Amino acid sequence: MTEPSAPFTPEQEAALRKWTQYYPYKQMGLVEALRCVQDWHRHIKPEAAAYVAQLFGLPFNHVWGVVTFFPTFTTKPTGKNRIGLCRGLSCWLAGSPQMAKRLESTLGVAEKEVTEDGRFSWEEMECLGACEQGPALLVNDRLQGQATDEKIAALAKELK
Repeated sequence: MTEPSAPFTPEQEAALRKWTQYYPYKQMGLVEALRCVQDWHRHIKPEAAAYVAQLFGLPFNHVWGVVTFFPTFTTKPTGKNRIGLCRGLSCWLAGSPQMAKRLESTLGVAEKEVTEDGRFSWEEMECLGACEQGPALLVNDRLQGQATDEKIAALAKELK
């Protein structure tokens, strides 16, 4: 097997290799390794997925299927602060369409686009499991509670 190559620093490559040894079965660390790639690059390119596939001894299609299945991962670059708005039924009924419009107007970009300064992107997501806080808001994988006009304005100001 040839040594895989990808746009990772030696430290990042070492971190990915650790995930191949952390669990009893090598493949069990796949999602954690992909999470690292997402954090480092703000998205996962096919080349990076191919590197991870080779590292884990898996077919590329298997790894790419994981990347494209989970909403945590994206194949398109995101902003430094990735905002998610739940669009599940409970959140939709609680006002997520109005909050989507608020995010677009406050941040000045359409869904899945990145602000000019690279600080923000936002997207609607499937159920975040916080129906009682609907419409639920997620920032950088951390639940922020209910999306309101005030909370969106405060987040935009605080994270700039």
